Amino acid sequence: MNNTRRHPRVCSRQVVVICSLVLCSTQSLSEPLTLKQATQLTLQQHPQLQKFIPLVRALEGEKEQASLSPVYEIGIQAENLMGSGNTAGFSESELTVSLSSVYELGDKLDARVALADAKLSLLQSEQYVQSLSLLGDLTEQYVRTLAHQERVKLAKLSLSLAQDALEIVKDRVEAGATNEAELLRANATFNQAKLDSASAEMLLVIAKQSLALFWREEGANLDMISGSLSSLPSSQQFRLLYQRFLASPNMERLSNAIDAKDAELALAHSNTSADISWSVGIKRLQDVQDTSIVAGVSLPLFAGKRNRGAEKAATARKMATTLDRDSKLLEVKRLLFEASHYLNFTVQAVSHLNKSIIPDLQQAMKLTLEGYEQGIYNYQEWLTSREALIRTQARVIDLSETALIHQALIEQWTGLPSHALSSHRVPE
Repeated sequence: MNNTRRHPRVCSRQVVVICSLVLCSTQSLSEPLTLKQATQLTLQQHPQLQKFIPLVRALEGEKEQASLSPVYEIGIQAENLMGSGNTAGFSESELTVSLSSVYELGDKLDARVALADAKLSLLQSEQYVQSLSLLGDLTEQYVRTLAHQERVKLAKLSLSLAQDALEIVKDRVEAGATNEAELLRANATFNQAKLDSASAEMLLVIAKQSLALFWREEGANLDMISGSLSSLPSSQQFRLLYQRFLASPNMERLSNAIDAKDAELALAHSNTSADISWSVGIKRLQDVQDTSIVAGVSLPLFAGKRNRGAEKAATARKMATTLDRDSKLLEVKRLLFEASHYLNFTVQAVSHLNKSIIPDLQQAMKLTLEGYEQGIYNYQEWLTSREALIRTQARVIDLSETALIHQALIEQWTGLPSHALSSHRVPE
């Protein structure tokens, strides 16, 4: 597989975002942060992706080393010198200068290069898959931060309603239209709303910090993030999503892992062919002042038998990798099935709440307020209708957050950029 084709795609497709977020185009840091900006910052700063730079260099070095032919050696051998009797001194010495090397059989060089290429392909696919995983985590945290941002708005709305209610109850108590116990309940509700608002603010600060850490920043530097929870994706079909996964970089990474084991097995098989060691040289006979050519070859015996263990080990590793792939396919099937069904349900639930439940609760709160001011309803009935509306609006935020997180998970495993998936706006 061509390794150079994957690099441009890593650059062009590494921005994985969920299609349902409404992103603004501004690049000014003083304006709300967009998911696109967060993605770019993460790709530039996160060490999980930066570590692949030295890893790629390491494998390129291994490939360079694997492409080398066996080394040539120069040897010098001296005999019959510095001995006793006739061999004393150098008069009877013999000097041999030789050149030797190994002639590889079984296409070992090609097998080594193929293994290095397979490892490089696997690393590049792992780099892209980790980019998808990291940006999936980023998108999930972005959605959670956006949801906390909406919860802060809802908490402030609840606080405002509680404050208005407290003023209304005060006026009625002063007018003698209601008892002081209702004023105490209204004041307690107001104080509880202040506590809820402070809690929501605290959770938003934590969420911003978790988000900013993706690009080694401080959450305090984040003001607002851009996006809307009301734009949700369309329903997804599990079978279509699984087919997209089979054509995705995640599946390519699993295939590359098996290709690497195939290359290891091929190299082990090539080692069953014994290499021929050869040497050629010139020998100098000092006593007769003559020279002669010397040559030799050697071949190890039973090389195939001695290499059976390596072949067996490589075969077993390939089998284990294949089983890992099959196990991963089952896991992804489960993930995509759950994610698609959760997504479809939550999208329908949000639509149902917005169209059928919230309008009735808004009207009920209006009527109970009017009835309370006229003495028809008591304070508890008015409070109950108001709290029911706030709870339902909070439920919409929770369900929208769940839908977008599952959409991010789907995009992570299908490897599709956001514009490849359709979306629709859920009625509010």
